[in-house]
Amino acid sequence: MTALGLLLIFLVFATLMFMRKLPALLALPAMAMLIALIAQLPPTEILNHIIAQGSIKLSAVYVAVFAGAMMGRVMMQTGIAEEIIKRAAEFGGEKPLIVSFGLMFVTMVLFTTLQGLGAIITVGSLVLPIMMSLGIPRKMAGTLFLLAFGTGYIFNPILFTLYRQLLNLQGNELLPPQVSTFAVILLVLMLVTVVAYSFIAAKRSGEMLLMNGQSKDELLNRDSKKKVPLIALLTPIVPLVLFFGFNYFGIKLDFIAAFIIGSLYAILTTNWRNGVKTLTASAIKGIEDGAPAAILMMGIGMLLNALNLEPIKTALQPLIVSLPFSSPVFYVVFFGLLSPLALYRGPLNIFGIGIGLFTIVFGTSVLPAIALLAAIMCVVQVQNVCDPTNTHNVWIANFVGVRTEDLTKETIFPIVGVCIVGLVISALLFL
Repeated sequence: MTALGLLLIFLVFATLMFMRKLPALLALPAMAMLIALIAQLPPTEILNHIIAQGSIKLSAVYVAVFAGAMMGRVMMQTGIAEEIIKRAAEFGGEKPLIVSFGLMFVTMVLFTTLQGLGAIITVGSLVLPIMMSLGIPRKMAGTLFLLAFGTGYIFNPILFTLYRQLLNLQGNELLPPQVSTFAVILLVLMLVTVVAYSFIAAKRSGEMLLMNGQSKDELLNRDSKKKVPLIALLTPIVPLVLFFGFNYFGIKLDFIAAFIIGSLYAILTTNWRNGVKTLTASAIKGIEDGAPAAILMMGIGMLLNALNLEPIKTALQPLIVSLPFSSPVFYVVFFGLLSPLALYRGPLNIFGIGIGLFTIVFGTSVLPAIALLAAIMCVVQVQNVCDPTNTHNVWIANFVGVRTEDLTKETIFPIVGVCIVGLVISALLFL
């Protein structure tokens, strides 16, 4: 009976989110409370264990979100992000695809660190007009930018902080090196896919005509009063170098500390005299940028606590254990062919109700933890790039003047391909 009740809850809320009648920010806490009621948890325990403790369960993740958003705002206010983009565009000359590759490269680098809709708007407002001014068709420009974002985000610290929570790592425990190794594998697969898509889409679009009133030179010559030293352009990679460098030598450095050091580096290499003012303003705007993600993480934490209740695990474990997850073929087919279920906050979406399925599978140990995490990393790519409910997908589509679903149609097949190939490699490595 418990299992049937859980299934009904998942189906109802998945339908409501798919139809955009209820946002995930509200759906996840509501699901957590209903699941707790099914488990016959007393009202005080629902308030204390599910709501109060659940809301801070992923506190490390959303504090990292705020720290990363603050650093992103520092890069925007100091002019670092704009300068990186301009230099990439100038390097490409007047060849549309060469310029696009340069802009995509810096977008990838920037989003290894940046996160949030504010960063998407800032970077996209610079990158997309330059692409379109050179004749890159609107839909293609939006798709290329989205693919570049998704490629860089593979290494975004926010995801790695979430992976730590999923693996239940405590204190000074380091992430297993297999996580970074698999992230590099995914990066290579995405780079190959992006390059292949770019050439195929360019050939398919035929002659590229100017589609923007401003030329690239006019866009690049916009007045910028901020003079950015060359050394400051290294800012986006500072947190990554610190984190992966320290971890390589067996020293745990939290991403929160790495982001703060990155912010200080940006200020010291640009305009340190206004450092306090810049940091204060960036911290405030960063909290604003990160608030939606933080609220979502609170809901995910509540749902995690609800699904870890003993009556719930007892009801679902037999069903999960009965599935042959340890079979490499089933592993690839299940997570690969069903990866589109990550769209619309579906049952494989780690930032939606999918957190429930993955939590239960983690708890049953039917798969090695690294193999399950690799599957999540593959499916996250489908969600991050293709999901039309993502705020970044919506903004990009509106900016270039196409429907959000058009971007999904352009990206779904290549990214599902990346997911499946990644799962095959994961099966060979970890199963």
